[in-house]
Amino acid sequence: MKRMREEDIPAFVQEVAAIGCDVCAVGPAYYSIGDSDAPRGKRRGLYKKLADIEARYGSRDHLRYQIVAHLTSIGRYIDAPPPDEGTWIDTEPPELAKVTPYDEAHFPTYAVLLFSEAKGVDWRKVARAILNVHPERQAERARRAWASHLARARWLAKSGYGELRSDLLQ
Repeated sequence: MKRMREEDIPAFVQEVAAIGCDVCAVGPAYYSIGDSDAPRGKRRGLYKKLADIEARYGSRDHLRYQIVAHLTSIGRYIDAPPPDEGTWIDTEPPELAKVTPYDEAHFPTYAVLLFSEAKGVDWRKVARAILNVHPERQAERARRAWASHLARARWLAKSGYGELRSDLLQ
């Protein structure tokens, strides 16, 4: 299997952005490639173009931190607190019909959850890597945290997003 080289990162990022996908670092260890600004009817075409780019550059998992560093260096990032074992995320987010400080603090988490869902990433991987809840050790909590935060992310994307402070999106 082909593997991306570190020197290809800037070109990869530029190509992804050029097709209309927002690519940005999320905190110090993750990055996201999104299509939320694309009209629904054009997303399928974006997926094809993105798949072509990914095939050309190859696997890039081994370069995650270098990609994050590059995105951060060019101003494409959203700050996120680093995970702290056991206390970083609540099992369930608030269920209020307005954006809360918890939502603002976890906006990058919500973005990654939506992206992971769109890519079909297994919920157990997401719970472990993004929510910092180990699905083998805390199966019920991991599933509840993943499902409830994903539901909250969907709600924010559909109705509460406009309430977020604009400085969170810069």
